[in-house]
Amino acid sequence: MTRLNLVFVGCLLIFLPKPLSGQTKKVHENPITIGQIITLKSAVLKEERQIYVSLPDGYDTLTSNLPVMYVLDAEYRFGIAQSIRSYFNITTKIPQTILIGIANPTKETRQRDYLPKAYGGEAEKFSEFLSEEVFEFVQQKYKASKKRYLAGHSHGGVFVVYTLLNKPDFFEGYIAIDPSLKYIYSEGDTLLNRELKDKRLYLASSDVAYGYLEDVAADMQADFAVFKNRLYQTREKNNLSFKIDHIDDDHGNSYIHGFSRGLRYIFNWRFE
Repeated sequence: MTRLNLVFVGCLLIFLPKPLSGQTKKVHENPITIGQIITLKSAVLKEERQIYVSLPDGYDTLTSNLPVMYVLDAEYRFGIAQSIRSYFNITTKIPQTILIGIANPTKETRQRDYLPKAYGGEAEKFSEFLSEEVFEFVQQKYKASKKRYLAGHSHGGVFVVYTLLNKPDFFEGYIAIDPSLKYIYSEGDTLLNRELKDKRLYLASSDVAYGYLEDVAADMQADFAVFKNRLYQTREKNNLSFKIDHIDDDHGNSYIHGFSRGLRYIFNWRFE
C-alpha cells in the first residue's frame, strides 16, 4: 500500500581553496544531512506525495516518544523550520520534536489542498489524507507521540485556521502566518463557541506589501482584523489560548519570524 523512496536532502559541502602546487594534504568532505524525503502513495488523494522527515540529535537512543511538528509547503519551508528547531534545541527548553514536512507537487495542488470549500479548494480531503494516512504512517515508523503541532504560511496558514475550527483534535498547537481569512468564518458560524481549552494558536499578520496590489493588501489586513476580533469576542466561551502578532516584514519573508515566534508560543517558552 505504501511505497517508500528515501532521498537525503540538505547536503552542504564545504569547499576549500585549491591546494597549492606540490601540496599533498588530503581534504575530507562530509555531507551535512538534515533529513529524508519519503514518497507516500496516497489512496485518499490518488497521487504520490513527498513527506520530508527530520529527526533530532540522539533520536536513536531515545526510549520515549516525541511530539511531532508538521510543516506545510515543505519544498521551500522545511529547511527554515529545521534550522530554527535545531537552534531552539540548544537555546531553549522547547522539547525535541520529530519534524514532518508535506510538499506540494504543483501550485494547483497547493491551492486545492490548503483552501476550504468556501475558497474553491478541497481542504476536507487533505484533512482526510493527514488523519488516515500521514498520521498513521508517522506513528508506525517513528517514535512519535500523539501530541502534534501544525505550521503554515499564506494558503498554508488558511489551512491551519481551518483545521483548528473544524478538526481541533488533530493538533495541540497551531501556527498560522499571514493567512487570508476572508472566507474562513462567516457571521452565522459557531465553530469558535466550542471548547478549545487545551489548544494554543499563534496567529500573525504582515505588512503584505511586496508583490501585492494595494487593495489586495488592504483587504487581507482588514479580514485579519475581523477574525482577530472574533477570537477576542469568543475567548470566554472556548478558552482558547492565543497570541495575535504583527510582523514588520513583507508577506513572503514573514514566515521566518512567524515560525520562530510561533514555535516558542505554542510550546509556551518565554514568549513576550
